[in-house]
Amino acid sequence: MRREKEAFDRLGAAVVLVGLGSVGQTAAFKERFDVPFPMIADPDKRLFEAFRLKQASAGALLSAKMVLRGVTAMAKGHGIGVPQGDVRQLPGVFIIDTDGRILFSHHAAGPADHPSPDVLLDVLSGERTA
Repeated sequence: MRREKEAFDRLGAAVVLVGLGSVGQTAAFKERFDVPFPMIADPDKRLFEAFRLKQASAGALLSAKMVLRGVTAMAKGHGIGVPQGDVRQLPGVFIIDTDGRILFSHHAAGPADHPSPDVLLDVLSGERTA
């Protein structure tokens, strides 16, 4: 997403990330990984619960597939920070319009399950529907 920040900006999208750490931990994460988007600290998982995001099983976190994804991410130069908060909490991605309607939602099937920035940009530009 970082690499596509200018494209999100051109489309008028306000990208906001939510982390499970405390306010201080979230600020440290944002600085350490040079995150160019605002971040919200949600250590009590209120937003995760409101959007009905699920939790991974212990087996899913320790699967060969997850280990391979982690190694692949590191090989591509993506850093891995010390987990903060509930490591089983699965992520999600939502595009919400200015009227509060959810135009796109993605509930992750695993910790590394994210839609590509291209998919999100296509939805924002109207080239793809959710």
